[in-house]
Amino acid sequence: MKSFLKIFTIFTPSELRRCAIIVAAMVMGAMLEAVGIGAIFPLISLMGQPDFLERHSMVGQQAAGVGIHSHVSIIIVGAIFLVGVYVMKNVYMAWQTKIQIDFALNSQIHFTEQLMVNYLSKPYLFYLNHNTATLLRNVSSGGSITFSGILIPTFMLLTELITAGTIWLMLVFVDAFTAIIVAGLMAALIYALLKSFRRKIAEAGRVQNEYAAVYIKWLNQGLGAIKETKVMRRERFFLEEFLESYTLYGNANRKFLFLNQLPRMIIETLVVCALLLMIVVKLSLGTPPGDIVPLLGVLALAAFRLMPSANRIVNLANGIKFQMPLFEELYREFLAIKSRAVHQRELKLAAASGKLSFQRELSVENLGFAYPGREETVLKEVSFHVPKGAFVGIVGPSGAGKTTFVDILLGLLRPAKGRILVDGVDVWQDIRAWQANIAYVPQTIYLIDGTIRENIALGMRPEDIDDDKVCRVLKMAELHDFVAAQPEGINAMVGERGVRLSGGQRQRIGIARALYQEPEVLILDEATSSLDSATEESITHTILKLKGEITILSIAHRVSTLAECDFKVKFAEGEAMLLRTEENHTAYDR
Repeated sequence: MKSFLKIFTIFTPSELRRCAIIVAAMVMGAMLEAVGIGAIFPLISLMGQPDFLERHSMVGQQAAGVGIHSHVSIIIVGAIFLVGVYVMKNVYMAWQTKIQIDFALNSQIHFTEQLMVNYLSKPYLFYLNHNTATLLRNVSSGGSITFSGILIPTFMLLTELITAGTIWLMLVFVDAFTAIIVAGLMAALIYALLKSFRRKIAEAGRVQNEYAAVYIKWLNQGLGAIKETKVMRRERFFLEEFLESYTLYGNANRKFLFLNQLPRMIIETLVVCALLLMIVVKLSLGTPPGDIVPLLGVLALAAFRLMPSANRIVNLANGIKFQMPLFEELYREFLAIKSRAVHQRELKLAAASGKLSFQRELSVENLGFAYPGREETVLKEVSFHVPKGAFVGIVGPSGAGKTTFVDILLGLLRPAKGRILVDGVDVWQDIRAWQANIAYVPQTIYLIDGTIRENIALGMRPEDIDDDKVCRVLKMAELHDFVAAQPEGINAMVGERGVRLSGGQRQRIGIARALYQEPEVLILDEATSSLDSATEESITHTILKLKGEITILSIAHRVSTLAECDFKVKFAEGEAMLLRTEENHTAYDR
């Protein structure tokens, strides 16, 4: 029970008060359940006493005063009263269930949102050390498993325990001996079932949680690189890897479902046997059969309610145990979300800032960086200056630190030492304002399954997109004629990851996307390396038209790509060397 109640530790004091109200409502519901069952006993007893009104003259007089003159009439009135009790009870139980579900799902939405915000707010280094599949699993399943799979079942479990306890108290007043026997039998049975299945279910839950991330990973990788997968004929490899992990995931769920069905059969068998044994014992002790009938009716009704209740208690407890591994994995993050809410420090994404003023030059001073957990220093005392409007080539062998430098320049990595200044202002004083000034074109352009206009204005609502600006940057990227030839124009779909476009067209959309942001600094990271020579030359020409208007920093390996740059910065073993125009070609060749 301790592990089940652990979920309540992630709530704020105000949320716990709502939980207390829900528990109080559950107690009231349990009492109504007991009243509904307890009311059956006098009705059954009354049916077996045709002379009830004659033997109880005072009751008979009161009944006659309201128009009840016969034994049948009082039974009918009692039955109608009982119907009213059951209708009221079930209306109340429906309301009780609704407030439980509303609270759980509202909590699920809030915590899932905050978990997503938490991941989006993480520094870039976080993503270098975490598999995307795990994050996808956490966001997509963490909230639903925690609240729909644990919280609601916990409420239901408490409801069943309270209801069973209340019904048992009712049975004590009817027949204390039988009630004690029933309580002992049920408690021992439930305990035995929970104890025998506990480890198996916990292990199945752990396996399912582990392999949920694994099969999602192989699913993403297999379908994410479908072109390469098919060309290289690797379909079977990804299928086998996916199937292996998904089979383990499915087997864990299979084991849980089977174990969850066994208690019903065991409980049903033992309870029926216990009822029949009780009849035998009562008769053996000399109890008249006529006296057993009302008791048997109440016990049968109680058993009718308690058998499913006992089954649900076991199933709910096992289900919660099965879902616990993912909750335990996310427990610290849930507590952090709670802490922020308690202190009214809701985690929010950083708001967009105005642009950092850039009028004169960009200065890199004594920049140093090493990735956490690695001894190797990637950048060492990197220093140079870039005048506004310059075209700078970033060159050097693989592993020299070019990409790390660009990641720092983009504000994705914070330097261990040194700084980047814009007109004498450290960009980390307001990194969002600096990022508003820059645009990035990578080697592989990420395209969403949407229209050309949605891909150019990535991350903007369709109604907020400036179509005039879209057309303008399409012209600047020399893609306007292609788009104009499409029947849908800028509303033409590009397909998933841009499958309906050529490599050159995808790159031009990447350039248009960058220009849509109206940057003052354009960073190109091997933006043309995967293209053929003719397409590369065409796109390079497009980029050169921006020279002088926008400050351009370009990583490239081909000499032709950087033939028109103002100067180059060569990276080697974490250090940077400035190459003047007159020595560009010879130094780069060396």
